[in-house]
Amino acid sequence: KAPDNGPNENVIIENCRYGFVHGCLTLGGESVHDRNIILRRTEVHNANRILWLKMRPDTPQNYEYVRVEDITGDAVNVLFVRPWTQFFKPEKRDDMPESVCSNITVRNMKVKCQNFFNVGASDKYKLKNFTFENLDIQATGDAAFDYRFIDGAAVRNVKINER
Repeated sequence: KAPDNGPNENVIIENCRYGFVHGCLTLGGESVHDRNIILRRTEVHNANRILWLKMRPDTPQNYEYVRVEDITGDAVNVLFVRPWTQFFKPEKRDDMPESVCSNITVRNMKVKCQNFFNVGASDKYKLKNFTFENLDIQATGDAAFDYRFIDGAAVRNVKINER
């Protein structure tokens, strides 16, 4: 309910080259509503996470219509979605809205990584309508891609560790 926490909307990040970074595109922490955000035509090297959705259990968040596309390079994690509790301050709130990540698209990538899909299900947030399309991923760690807990997940032309 902090008055400084407003929405981030209609943002395009393009034609970038990342070296070491914790997250190329990070939504979360103090952010409560991010809508129509695009990261595209980007080269990454030694990034920790390409798309990081920080889900605070004490703060309602809504991330919607996010696209990450046309990415090449290497990273530890491509998609990272987990509860984020660094500044966790739970307060009783009877009107707590549900946190949701929806209409997230990850497409047109050729990336080497440790983990492609580092995503955890939680009763604190919902994931729905994710699209994974035209992905060529070489994962050296956990190559599991279990998207079944995402309502309305669409997977088209996704290759993980295929050569």
